[in-house]
Amino acid sequence: MNNHDRFRHDLEAAGYEVTEYRGRNFYDGPAVRVGKDEWQDVVRATTVPLQTDELGLGWVVYPASR
Repeated sequence: MNNHDRFRHDLEAAGYEVTEYRGRNFYDGPAVRVGKDEWQDVVRATTVPLQTDELGLGWVVYPASR
C-alpha cells in the first residue's frame, strides 16, 4: 500500500473526511482539513509522514512528498 492509500485508509478509519487537494509543490492527492488544535490527532491516526498548509482558520494535512 502506498502512502496515499495508507493515509486515506487510516484517516477514514479514524473518522475524518478525506478529500482531494491540490497544494503547494505540485501536490495532488488525499488530504484532511482540520482546525489548528486538531492536527496532532491526525498525526496520531497514521504512520505516514505528513505536511501541512495553513489556510487562514484551519490546516490542510496531507502525506509528505518524498
